[in-house]
Amino acid sequence: MTKPWQIWLVLIAIFSTGIAGGWLVERHIARRQVQRPPPPEVWIARQIERITGEVQLTPEQKERIKPIVAANIDQLIKLRRQAIDILDQMGKQIAAELTPEQRARYEKILQARREAREMRGSRHRPDGAPSGGGEPPPGPDDRPPSPPTPEKSEGT
Repeated sequence: MTKPWQIWLVLIAIFSTGIAGGWLVERHIARRQVQRPPPPEVWIARQIERITGEVQLTPEQKERIKPIVAANIDQLIKLRRQAIDILDQMGKQIAAELTPEQRARYEKILQARREAREMRGSRHRPDGAPSGGGEPPPGPDDRPPSPPTPEKSEGT
């Protein structure tokens, strides 16, 4: 027959496991909330430093380029918000054309996409900063520079 102390031992083990699991889940959630992407000012600084590293900007050039980068990053933030709003509007228009069964399935698909988008952090934050990958999307000239090719002399 089972002794009372064995029952208490099992209950304490179950309780301790629950506490440890809850602590791990809370820690994981807290870590995800802390790892928010940087504000636009950090994007601007990163972009300027990247360009400086590639073409060796002077301090004066950095100051002249900073407002250009800032204005364009603000535009990217606005465009991202607009794109998300357009996608949401399109989903509502499509849902209006579906049968009730199709609409129920479609709404589940849209909800899963919204959750995935939020998990990736692409939804903008209330403070106006984007929460996508931490840096603006790469521009057409954001590929690494190719190594310089040695010039050939006429005699060789």
